[in-house]
Amino acid sequence: MNDPLTEKDARRVTALDRFKTRVLRRFDSSSGKGQLLDIGSASGKFLFLNASRYQRAFGIEITPEALAFSRNILHLDIKEDIQEVPSRTTMATAWHSLEHIPEQALMEILSVLSRNMVDGGRLIVSVPNGDSRQYRWFGKAYAYFDVPNHLHQFTVVSLEKLLGRFGFRPVEMINSLPYNTFGYTQGLLNIITNTHNYLYYRLKRRSRKPSLWLDILHVLLLPALVPAGWILGFVDSINLKYQGVITVCFEKKTS
Repeated sequence: MNDPLTEKDARRVTALDRFKTRVLRRFDSSSGKGQLLDIGSASGKFLFLNASRYQRAFGIEITPEALAFSRNILHLDIKEDIQEVPSRTTMATAWHSLEHIPEQALMEILSVLSRNMVDGGRLIVSVPNGDSRQYRWFGKAYAYFDVPNHLHQFTVVSLEKLLGRFGFRPVEMINSLPYNTFGYTQGLLNIITNTHNYLYYRLKRRSRKPSLWLDILHVLLLPALVPAGWILGFVDSINLKYQGVITVCFEKKTS
């Protein structure tokens, strides 16, 4: 769970939030009148920014702090078990959540989702790419290398095989530019500073103990590495199969 649990942060729309909303609206086959489900809803920010377009919107989350915040502060309908989500889901999303879910729970979620989703419903999945250039180049310095929190490492092929077992076919792979540019920038910082995601944990999660030396070093390096991250992120768009993060829209096959 990456987002700070504050209402101010939930209302602040970032470039990544805009990316998620664009992807959602591009593939939404229900014209905003159906039922949205966000798997691994964390703080609830994505639902908070997009739920108003749907007749019903639900999240699935198990982290106690995130549950309390999204329910009591953002007033969202968050379930702890997918069995509690009403059927007739038309749109579902999983933004960097599937890699965190233990195998048995993941199989149950996908099975119930497949059973409860309308034919032609859409599922958007975004996960780190274990076959990416970033992972091959950076190894354990890869920004999205997060052991033991990541229980699975997906590739385009393995993700399609997994979802195919539950009746989902790939519709289109999306250029994950915000994720890719961040991944390259953070990966380069990891290698140069011999740390792992210090900047990310320091600014986003606010969970890393501050280091004046590392703060100064990052300030000096960022002006050079951010443009490099953007350039390399655009290079990833040449062949999306090898981009740092896989983002794919799947469709529930008709019965």
